[in-house]
Parts: sequence; structure tokens; C-alpha cells
Amino acid sequence: MPVLIGGTPTGRTAFGLIARAGLVAHLVEQPAVASDAARFRMQAMADHSDDDVDTAVDILDTCIREARQTAR
Repeated sequence: MPVLIGGTPTGRTAFGLIARAGLVAHLVEQPAVASDAARFRMQAMADHSDDDVDTAVDILDTCIREARQTAR
């Protein structure tokens, strides 16, 4: 599942924040995508619970928001 971020610098900042929060997310950046189209590729598994998904979404939301603020 792609999670669109925006620019590569924002993606790299978010990647570090997300890793420190304990979530595994694969950053896809230029040249695989345009420089303003960085994204995370996430994989869901059958044994992920609803709580696991909620936690991952919360971490992604918090870290991407913080990275966007930092990149300004």
C-alpha cells in the first residue's frame, strides 16, 4: 500500500522518525519516483490486528506531519 509523502527531503526525515518509533516502512524516492512523489510502501499481513493497523497509522501520521513541519 503506498503512503504518499511529497518531497524526498520530507520522506527521508519521516523515514528516520518512523524507524525510531519502531515501525518498518520502505521509503521509495527518486529515481524510482519523481523527486516530489516520495512514498512509503507498506505491507499488511493477515496476522496484523486492527490495533496493529491503528498504531501504524498513528505513527505514520505523527511522523509525516513532523517531517513536513521540519522541511519548511
